[in-house]
Amino acid sequence: MIKKFPLFFCTGFGIGFFPLFPGTTASLAILPVIWFVKLNFSLEILIFGIILYSVLSMFLLKITLLNKRDKDPKYIVCDEYIGQSISLIFCNEKIIDYFLAFFLFRVLDIKKPFPISHFDNKKSVSSVLIDDIIAGLIVATIFFIYYEIWK
Repeated sequence: MIKKFPLFFCTGFGIGFFPLFPGTTASLAILPVIWFVKLNFSLEILIFGIILYSVLSMFLLKITLLNKRDKDPKYIVCDEYIGQSISLIFCNEKIIDYFLAFFLFRVLDIKKPFPISHFDNKKSVSSVLIDDIIAGLIVATIFFIYYEIWK
C-alpha cells in the first residue's frame, strides 16, 4: 500500500486513470472542493493548502516518475488540481465564474501558449507542475484584474 501511495496521489486519487479526458475530469473534480474551502476557510488557508499540496506533489512525482521515460503522462493529474485551484483564488463563488475559470484554465493547459509552452517543453518532473501553475496564475490574474480594477 505505501509503495502505491505516490502513484495514487499523483493520479488525483485515481481520477487520472479515467479512460477519457483525465486532465479535464480532474480540473472539474476540484471545483466543488475549492468552492467548499473558500466558503468555510480563509483565503490564507486555501493558499497554504495549495502550497502544501504542491510541495507534496513535487516530492511524490519524483518517486512516481523516477524510472519513467515519459515525464508527463496523461494519468498524472495532481498538476491539474494545483493549476485549477490557483485559477480559482480570486473567483467569487458563482457558477459562471467557476465555469469561466475552468474553461480558461483548460484552454491554456491544452493550447500551452508562451510562457506555459516554455516549461512544458522541458519535460522534467518540475515542469509537470510549473506549466499548470503558470496557467492557473494567468487565470487568477485575469480574475484579480476584473474584480479589483474593472469593477
